[in-house]
Amino acid sequence: MEIEGYVPRDSQKEVFTSPARFMAVDAGRRWGKTVTGLNWLLDGVCKEGGVNWWIAPVYSQSRMAFRKLLNAAKSGNGEDAFDSVSHGELRMVFINGASIEFKSADNPDNLRGEGLSRVVIDEAARVKREVFEEVVRPAVSDTGGRILFISTPKGRNWFYDIWTKGQDGLQPDYKSWRFPTSDNPKVSSEDLVQAEQSLPRDVFNQEYMAEFLEDSAGVFRNVDRCIGSVEADPNGGGGYYAGCDLAKHTDFTVLTILDGNGNQIYFNRIQKLDWVYQKQLITETVKRYNAQLLLDSTGIGDPIFDDLLNAGLAVEGYKFTSESKKKLIESLMLGFEQVGLKILNNPVQTNELKIFEYEIGQSGTIRYSAPEGYHDDCVIALALAWWAKHNSFTPMIWRVT
Repeated sequence: MEIEGYVPRDSQKEVFTSPARFMAVDAGRRWGKTVTGLNWLLDGVCKEGGVNWWIAPVYSQSRMAFRKLLNAAKSGNGEDAFDSVSHGELRMVFINGASIEFKSADNPDNLRGEGLSRVVIDEAARVKREVFEEVVRPAVSDTGGRILFISTPKGRNWFYDIWTKGQDGLQPDYKSWRFPTSDNPKVSSEDLVQAEQSLPRDVFNQEYMAEFLEDSAGVFRNVDRCIGSVEADPNGGGGYYAGCDLAKHTDFTVLTILDGNGNQIYFNRIQKLDWVYQKQLITETVKRYNAQLLLDSTGIGDPIFDDLLNAGLAVEGYKFTSESKKKLIESLMLGFEQVGLKILNNPVQTNELKIFEYEIGQSGTIRYSAPEGYHDDCVIALALAWWAKHNSFTPMIWRVT
C-alpha cells in the first residue's frame, strides 16, 4: 500500500533506502515531506509491522496527516488494508496487526506508551527536545525501532544537532539530507522567484533553501547584539518616539520610548487593567518626554485613542491588518538586522523577541505572531515606536467638538 500516484524522486528514494535508524530530512517548503513520511510509515507497516507513530507539533497538523493518508487509501481502493480506523483517536489498525497512530507533541506526558517500530516526527524543529529525548528515543530502544525527523529548520536547535550527526560518517546510525524547495519539479521557478522577491531574506533562506540560521526565532536577528541601552530622562530637546500596545483580555499594556538615535530609554509593562490608572501613566510619561506616540488603535484602542487625544498628547493610531502588521514587523526586523537600535536589557522583552515567529500560509502569505500561549506586547510596542521614528506622521493634538 502507498499513497495513490506517489512516485518517489531520487532524493526521496535516498531516504527510503537508507538503513540508518535515525534519519533527518531538512527540506524546504513543498518539497514533499509529509508524503515522504507517510509512505515511509506504510513501508514499515508492511515490513516490520508493530506500532508506528506520526508526531506533529500540534493536534491539527496530526489530524491533517491522518486525513491525507485516509483519503489516499479511499481514492486508491486501499481501504481493505484496514482492520479498523478510529477518527476520534486518529489511529489506523491494519489487517496484519500493525498500526499507525497520529499524535500531538504539545503535551509530552500524553505520549507515554509501548515500544515503537517506526516514528515520524513532523516539523521536528518546532517540537520540544524532550519529546524526542524523554519519550520517543526510549520507546525505540527495546524494539530497535527507527525515527524519521522531517522539518524545515528553525534556527540551530536540537533538530540541527540531529541533522549534524547525520553528516558525520563516524555515526552510522544517523543519516541526514538537506533538500531545497527547488528539488521538487512541481514547484515552478517563477513561484520561487516570486517568493524570493516578496519574503524577507532570512525567511526565504530558511523556508525555501532549508538553511539553518544562527538565530533560533528566524524573525529578529542580532537581538543580543542590540542589547545595551540604558534608561534615561528626557534631555529637553525632544525627538522621542513612543509606542504603546494596549492590554487585551489577559495581555499586558506596554509603553516603550526611543530617542532620536534609536536607543530604548523607557519601558513599562502594566497588567493593572484600571484604564484610569493606565491613561494617567501613559499621559504623564509621554508628556514628560514630549514624545510622538503611536498607539495600537485596533478594536479596544479606538475609545482609548480618543481619551489620549483629548488629554493633549501628540498621538496617532495604527490600525492592525494582516498587511499593516507585516509592514510593522518587517521594519523592526530590518532595524535588528542592521543593528540600528539599542534596547534595554529586559528579560521579558528579550524573550518575546527571540521566540516571536512567523507562519507562511498555503497562498504564500506570511503572518507574524507570538507562539501559541505567549505574549507579544513588548514586541508590538517596540515595533510601533520604531515605526514612529522612521515614518513621520502629523499627530492630532486636539479635536474640535
